Amino acid sequence: MSRLDRQAVLGVVVGIVARVTNRPQPEVAMETLLYDVDGLDSLRLLETVALAEETLGVVVDTGGLGQLETVGDIVRLLVTAREG
Repeated sequence: MSRLDRQAVLGVVVGIVARVTNRPQPEVAMETLLYDVDGLDSLRLLETVALAEETLGVVVDTGGLGQLETVGDIVRLLVTAREG
């Protein structure tokens, strides 16, 4: 997937985070730590990944969800699922 596609996936993730946290779209980048995103707890993280799967038409390996630390980790997980 190209860098542009990664940016598109990042946009999807940011929009979903805003929706599940009931907050305006956060200013986040690939390097943003998940615990720095206001209102994003573990349950909302799972909801974010599930909604992203649905939106992008992919299924991710849930075994690695506990190792997600950054917004970029979510994007890479989704991109990998999309490529695979």
